[in-house]
Amino acid sequence: MDRLDPEGLRPIPGSANVTISTGSRIIHIAAQTGVDAGGHIAGPKHYEQACRAIQNVCTAVEAAGATLADVAKLNIYLVDYDDRALNAFITAVVDTLGNDYPIAATTIVGVAALQPGILIQIDAVAVL
Repeated sequence: MDRLDPEGLRPIPGSANVTISTGSRIIHIAAQTGVDAGGHIAGPKHYEQACRAIQNVCTAVEAAGATLADVAKLNIYLVDYDDRALNAFITAVVDTLGNDYPIAATTIVGVAALQPGILIQIDAVAVL
């Protein structure tokens, strides 16, 4: 996968403005939240839920036979988006994945609400 930040576009730390993938399988992973397999929310804060949502994305990616390096696109939805929520998410990424986080084309969207009690949702697209 090629990752580009073309001249004239503002670089996005930890992300890429453009990803170019080749492959014959496209994997769509939707609505990974801070909820475990038993339906329990990881906690009431963005950080706790982000850690769990990231783990869930990793589980889904691996189940499809892919790795984080195969992730081309991430959409992240944060309830009550502000600097605190964004920093909690970024900290969760680093704490959960270390330097193994996917450099993908990433969009972060602030939303008013998701499912009751849910503060984060991550959708991913990987290409094999």
